[in-house]
This record gives sequence, structure tokens and C-alpha cells, in this order.
Amino acid sequence: MSLQFWKLWTKPERAVYVIGLVLVGISLGWLALAGYRGLENVVRWEVLNELVGFPTTLYQFTDGLLTYPVQGQVQTVAGQFLASPMRVYPLVATGTVAGLCVALAFALAGICRLPTLRYRLAMGAFILLLAVCRFETLGLPGGSGKWLFLGVAALFGGFSFYFHAFRTDVGFTPRLLVFLGLFAGLAVAVALGSSVVNPAMVLLGYTLPGLVLLSVGTIAFVAIEIPAAMVWLTSVSRPSARPLGMINFLFISLLYLLNLLIIWLRNTNVIDWDGLTISPFLIVGVSLVLGVWGFRRLVEQRELLSFREAGAGLYLGMASLAALTMAYAFATANDPLVELFEDIIVYSHFGMGVAFVLYIGLNFWPIYQQQLPVHRVMYKARIADLPLFRLAGLVAMVGMIAGGNYFTVRQGYAATLSALGDAYLAENQVDLAQTYYQESVAEEHQQHKGNYALASIALSRNDQAAAALFFSKALLKQPSPQAFAGLSDTYRQTNLFFESIKTLQRGIQTFPNNGELRTNLGYLYGKTAIADSAYYYLQSAVAHTQRDEVPLANLLGLYARNPNIMAADSALIDQVETRDDPAFEANRMALHLVSPRDTTAPVAPAWLSRAASDPLLDAGRFASLYNYAFVAANPDSTLLNRLQRAAQNPANQELVDDLVLAQALGRYRANQHLEAFDLLTQLAENDPKRANSYRTTLGLLQADQGLYRQANKTLALNSDTLSSFYRAVLLTKLGDLPAARPFWLTAMRQDSLLQGVRQALYSEKQPATDLEKAFYVSYRLDDANRGRTWETIRDVSLKTVSGASLIDTYLATRQYFYAQMILSQMGKPAELTSFARSMENLSAVKIASFRKKATATDSLAKTFFIPQHRALVAALRGSAFAASKQPDNARKAYEQVLLTGSAQGQLVAEASLFLRSQRQVKPAYEAVRRALPYNESEPSLLKSYVLLCLDQSLFDYAEEGMVQLQVIAPPADYQAFAVAYQQKVSAIENARNAFVQ
Repeated sequence: MSLQFWKLWTKPERAVYVIGLVLVGISLGWLALAGYRGLENVVRWEVLNELVGFPTTLYQFTDGLLTYPVQGQVQTVAGQFLASPMRVYPLVATGTVAGLCVALAFALAGICRLPTLRYRLAMGAFILLLAVCRFETLGLPGGSGKWLFLGVAALFGGFSFYFHAFRTDVGFTPRLLVFLGLFAGLAVAVALGSSVVNPAMVLLGYTLPGLVLLSVGTIAFVAIEIPAAMVWLTSVSRPSARPLGMINFLFISLLYLLNLLIIWLRNTNVIDWDGLTISPFLIVGVSLVLGVWGFRRLVEQRELLSFREAGAGLYLGMASLAALTMAYAFATANDPLVELFEDIIVYSHFGMGVAFVLYIGLNFWPIYQQQLPVHRVMYKARIADLPLFRLAGLVAMVGMIAGGNYFTVRQGYAATLSALGDAYLAENQVDLAQTYYQESVAEEHQQHKGNYALASIALSRNDQAAAALFFSKALLKQPSPQAFAGLSDTYRQTNLFFESIKTLQRGIQTFPNNGELRTNLGYLYGKTAIADSAYYYLQSAVAHTQRDEVPLANLLGLYARNPNIMAADSALIDQVETRDDPAFEANRMALHLVSPRDTTAPVAPAWLSRAASDPLLDAGRFASLYNYAFVAANPDSTLLNRLQRAAQNPANQELVDDLVLAQALGRYRANQHLEAFDLLTQLAENDPKRANSYRTTLGLLQADQGLYRQANKTLALNSDTLSSFYRAVLLTKLGDLPAARPFWLTAMRQDSLLQGVRQALYSEKQPATDLEKAFYVSYRLDDANRGRTWETIRDVSLKTVSGASLIDTYLATRQYFYAQMILSQMGKPAELTSFARSMENLSAVKIASFRKKATATDSLAKTFFIPQHRALVAALRGSAFAASKQPDNARKAYEQVLLTGSAQGQLVAEASLFLRSQRQVKPAYEAVRRALPYNESEPSLLKSYVLLCLDQSLFDYAEEGMVQLQVIAPPADYQAFAVAYQQKVSAIENARNAFVQ
């Protein structure tokens, strides 16, 4: 089977032959690839993500006695696979037409050297092929389609006849170049003159019947190549043994023919033995490859024509044409055309195979018995010539087609109509395309191609009922996972939830290893209470889909929404591998928010570093950005600016409120408290439906910063029981127990624990539990003997937290010794909660600062503190440094106060006064001005504001500040400050007058 027979050929001839072989190889390769991809050539799996929010704690803080959770929605992403509408790809048609033109050029260059009768028949077939091209459908100028056909036929026919009759001396290569040039010129003319958008696709749609007939002829012609190869295998001489002989030839041939018979019986639904057969397209591919050798043997042994001048080009061209046509059938998922070729391959190879075996047996039995190389003479018949047996095989082939009631012919017609539907769909003539698809379905109603295309058109028109009907028909004969997914989604869209589940279950029974269907079924079960079924299908889908990040992300979302699954098997989270996918990252962060077991440090979503600065957010990107704002250890300016820009993008309009909420919580955790308060106020004002929730969040965060009056004012706008409870606590912290009492009564209705706390606070009973005692010690400041109650507290954390209240009382009354004694009785750090440990350290810093021990204060300030206490610790350091005449250290400490406690009025006032003393008036004024709206009842802050206004000659503002101060400050305090105020004003006026003079 050597291909080195061209040693006597010229280099250009060798090069052209190699190019022809490459063309055949590319055509067969594309056939294999398109056949392997199948429906995925035109229907892609797309992922539809949807947001599934559920309530959880986004942020929480504690005062050591109670924990205050900021509730909100965490966003998870639930993804499902959607089968896309059936698409058409004009570029595929263009590439196919280009390959067909090259193949026809090879064939025409070979036809020129055929004997006269065969030449006329071949050129007649080519002219007929041009006729079915229907050039008039290309919309050429002036309706010149018919004239184009005549011109093309005259050009190709003229040059062909010229080479055939007059220039027999012209070699194959020049002839090939001429025909390639003619095809190139024709392509340019059509491209420039056609008014249709995709002329190649329209041309191919109309030319398909002719191409199919030529391909059928080629398939039938090479149908003897595999039995011919068996002749070579059984008659070739072997170095150490005799040839295999006739018996082995008959045995191998019988197995081959039996395989074809089984395929035939399977196609006619007589048997169902798919696992025992070889693909017909593998058979035809092998036949076309063997034909490269076999056709040369045929023409040389029968002396029909010169293989060098005609046979090589003719065979390579026709083989490529057949392979390209079959590949186009797969590339467009035209299952009627695929089935036609499958039937033709089986019928032709079976009929021709039987005929060829009889031909070999009848003519070469004696030669086989003599152990001679039959393959060298197998086309030189002794008794009956090969064409007679080919004719018999052709008759058998036609008989098998007729035995199927010419169903194969109807499939060919249906395939052509579907191809025209594709062409006009590419032209955006949807109504005309729909008509062709409907006619195609009328010819073969169980086909997948036409029904799926009609379902796609119905979906584009939002006709779910029609789409469901066509998807159901597409599943009748050749079901596909995509059709099952499409049908299930139409049911889901029309609220037929259980029908949607049943459809996916049927799909998994048909395609048990399809990960997309398993993912979708897990997705649907995830919407129900059947979490274990959702887990099963999602877990099993991971190994059966190339896009395993979708079921993996769904698994994480399932874990986050169903903590019971994690409780049953806490190792599940460790089994999930990381994926670079926004939906996966979003669900991983959601799980981090709700799972105390997930202690991994969250990292920024990978897409943030790759995306544009102001991206349009899909479900996955939004959820990952939103969740990351709550889990990021230290929200930086990059994250916060991204949130702000995303909220300002009009494309994200539906997500604005959630983005602003995430930005507010992110800014709060980044110590931008005032900006966070502004954003939450804006949300509460702009969204009446969720205003209560936003006000609750705002009130809690204000309370976290010690703004108890402002928080009470915020929560007063709510009427729910929870807000009443928070107001009771806030008023208690403010020391206004009479005002808090009705709110305690409201809160205790649903919580028996609070009833005991209330009774202890209002002396309705003696404190019994450690919590009741801690509340009493912390908030009954009027009881000078509450220290005795404190000594009975057994919980070390509660004792430490309430003991801090005693220390504050003793320091306020300058009883340092007793404060130090209380500190010595607090718990050991290892025994305390984080808050209690921080409170203990804070008390130590307060005592050191009270004693004006700057070094000790600074040293103690470097121990452990939670974020709530850092601003106060910085203020204590600043006070100690200022008292010890260390202005640089004091300035740094007070700058830290403004950075971490910008909303805490007393601390801002203290820091601003120090900065004022250091002549840093503008930053001090700006800090006070920003904090003032949230500290309107803080006299020290108003005093700082008035002084800073005077420093900048803002007399009107200063006067307004004095009016407000008179309302909130005690009279004696106001009078004392008013005197200093008037002195300052007088000094400024005197300085101004002196300057004028």
C-alpha cells in the first residue's frame, strides 16, 4: 500500500498531489470533529445564574452583656444550564463552499483527461450541479442570476473542452490552477454583486441536493475498498508463513458484512444492539482513505485512464467533496441528512460488499488456492467483470432504499428544506425560515433538526407552549440532552415545576452521564425542601460536565442555605476545590459568612483585577462583590470605589440599593462611619418598603459608636418589637430608666429572659442570674452598693464587663485605689471573651491615663483591643501625651482618634481642641463639622465647633452654634462658656480694629 508511486512525477505534480491528500485529510478531520461534537456544533450550553438571597447576620457587635446582630441578605448564586437556541454559522458555510470549490477544481482538472463518453457524462453532471445552485437567489443586480449560470457553465465547459480536445499536452497542475482561478473569480463576482448577507449559505442550501447525489455516488464507488483491502490482507505474501487464503478472506468479510447487517437491522428498529456495531461514518472514512490506494490499483489494472493525468485529481476531488458534504451535515446538526448518509453508507457497503465478495470468489478462487497475490490482479476478471457486480450492488442498494418505502429519499428532501431554513435564518428572514422548517418537519416529523429550530423560533417569540410542543417532538426519535433541558425550562417558565423535574429525570435516564441535566435537576431540587436530592445530583454532576464550576458553585450555595447539611457532614466544604468563577467565589464567601467553621481568610474575587473599572454586573459578579464587602477583613479604597462606581452605573440600576448597602457596611468596617451613616440614611429615605430595615441597621451602627441618643431617634421611626427592645437598651445606656421602662415592657412580651433583666433593673426583684446582676451593676449607677452585687457574679466575662462600669464610676469620683482594686479582681485574659478582654485592657489604660502616666498608658495601649475601643484608647494616649508635654506623640494619637472614631462626639471634640492648640484649625473644623449632625446633643462638640468658627471668622456660624448650645447645655455650663465666647469675639474685633488703624 505504498504511496511512493510518484517517483517519476515532476515536483509540481507531487506537490499538487500532496495538497490533494491534505485536502482529503482536512475534510476527513473536520468530518470526525463535527461528528464528535454533534449537536454542540449549533447548540451551546449556556449558564443562567440567578440570585438567591437569604437572611443572615452581616455584622454584629456586643456590649459584653448582649449581642446586637445587623441582619441582612447574603446573596448566593444558583446556576443552571440552558441549551441555547439553534444557531447558524455562516462562516461554516463559507469555509465549506471554499473547500468544495477546491475539491471540484481537482475533479474538473482530472475530468479533462477522461475518455470521451465518461468526460461528457462527468461534465453533464457538473453542469447540472451548477443548475441547482440557483444563482438567481443571490440577489444579483438586474436579475442576472440566469445569465450568471450560463456564463459560468460556458467558462467552465469551454476551458474543460479546450483541455480535453485541443490541449491534451497541458499537465494536471496548470489545469488545476485555471479552474481554481475560475472559482476564485466566481466567488469575487458573487461577493461583490450579491445583495444577500450570506451568499455562501444560501448557495449551499440550494446546491445541497446536487452535492448529496455526488457524495452518494462517491460513497457507493468506494464501498468495495474495505473488502478489497481484505483481499490484499489475505493474499499478500508473508515472510515466515503462507498467505491467509480464501477461507480467511470469507471469514473476515462475513464479520464485516454481519456488522453492516446489524446496523441495517438497528436502523429499521428490528434490534437494538448499538454496542455491537461500528459507526458507518468510520467505515466510510476508512473506505475513502483506502481508496487513495485502491483507485490507483483499479485504473492501472483496468487501464481505464492515467492516474497521473486524471485519476489522482478526480479521486481526491470527489473524496474531499463527499467528506465535506457529510461534515457539513454534522456541523449544522442536520440529522435527516446525517441519517441519509448513514443509510446510504450501510446500503452501499452491504450491497457492494456482498457483490464484491462474490466477484472475488467467482473469479479468483483458483488463484487463492495457488497462494498467489490476488490483489495484483483482482480488477482483471477471469469470468465476470467488476462493473457487472457493481451494477448488482447498486440494484441491491436501490432495493434496500425501496424496502424502506423511500424514507431515505424523503429524509434527503427534509434535509434540504432544513438547510434552506438555516440559510434564511442567517438572512434574518425568520418567517421564511420557519416555513422551510415546517415543511421539513412535514416530510420527517420526528427529526430533531427542524423541531429544535422551530422551538428556538418559538422561544424567541416567547411562545412557551409552542416551544414545549416542538421540544417534545425533537425527543421522539433522536433525543438530546439539550432538548430535554429546553423542554424542562419551558415547563419551569410556565410554572409547571413538577413537569420540569420529571422531564429532567427522563433525560437522566436516557443520558445517565450528562452533567448538565444533573446540574439542572439539582438546581430544581435546591428550590424545594429536598436538600439531600439536590446534594446528590449536584455532587454527581461535577464529574460529568466540563464546566464543573457550575455544580460546585451550586453545592456551596446549597451548603450556605442549608446549614443542616454542613452539620451532618462538616467535611463537605473541604471536598470542594477552588474555581476561578464569580458565582463560585460568591457562594464561597456566602458560606464564609454563615459558617463559623470556615476560618479561611477571604480573598478578593479574581475577576476584580481583570474587569474594567466600571463593569456591568451579572449575577455572579454582583454576588461576589456584594458578599466580599461583608467578609473582607479590611475593606480598602479599591473595593469601596468599585462598589460606588457599580452603583452609579445605569446598567446596574436594579442592584443599586444592595450595592449601596454593601458600600455602607464596607465603609463602616473601614472606619468611615459618617459616610456609612449618610448612605444608610439615603437608603431609608429613598426606599419606603425597606426603610425599617435600613433604619434598624443605621440605629445599631450608631449605637455601636456610642451615639445612643441619635440611635434612639433613628429607631423611634420604627414600630416593630425589635426596635422597641433596642430603644429600651439605648435609653438604659443613657441612664434614662423611666423613659426606657415602656419599651422594656414591650420587648419582654416575647422573651422571658428580658423579663428578668427588666425586673432586676427596676428593683422589682433581686438580681438572680449573672446577666441580671451584670445589667444591674452596669446601669443602676444610683446604687452606691452595687459593688456587692458585682462580687457575686460568677461568669468572669460578665464580671469583667460590669466591673468596667464600676471603674468608670470610681475614676469619675477620683477614687483611684478602688478602681485599681476592681481591676485586680477581673478575669484572666485566657478566660475572657474578646470583648471582656478588651474592656479589661481599656480599664487599665484609663487608670494609667488618670494617673497621668504617659509611658504606662502608651505601653498598655499596645495590648489587645477590639475595633470598638480603639478610638477611645487613642484618645487616652493623646491625653496622656499632651499632659506630659509630648505634642508630637499626642498629635499622632489624636489623628488616630479622628480616623477610627470620627462619629464619636466627645472624642472628636477632645481631638479637635488639641489640633486647634497646634494651629491645625482647618482639619479640626472639618472633623467637627462632619461629626456634628450625629452629635447634636453633645455640648463639648458644639463648643469646639463655636471656637473653630471664631478662629476662621465665621461669626454667623458661631452664633448659630451658641443658640444650639444654649438649648442642650446646662445653664451654668452655658453661661461660663458664653463669657469665654464673648471675650474671644471681643479680642478678634479689637485685633481687626487695630489692623485697620
